[in-house]
Amino acid sequence: MFDFMQMANTPQSQEMLFRLMSQQMGQAPPDVREAISRVEVIVKRNERGFELRIGSSDHERVESMVRELVDSWINLLSRGFQAVGYRVKIYE
Repeated sequence: MFDFMQMANTPQSQEMLFRLMSQQMGQAPPDVREAISRVEVIVKRNERGFELRIGSSDHERVESMVRELVDSWINLLSRGFQAVGYRVKIYE
């Protein structure tokens, strides 16, 4: 049986994902890269989860990217947990 969780947790697969993300961001215009570098991201770990906070930007394209990113990660996380049988609730 294919073990997706094990594959996703390997340093090699994570490194490949991060490399692809970095390459894509390298193609962004300089003003977008500069604006992103000023956005603070806070990940607060707790016993059984985490809280993610992403600061705001004065650049409209970066704000749009953040909204899209948050929507994508919520979808990925919720569908991933649902796929293995968890009940998922998303609060707005």
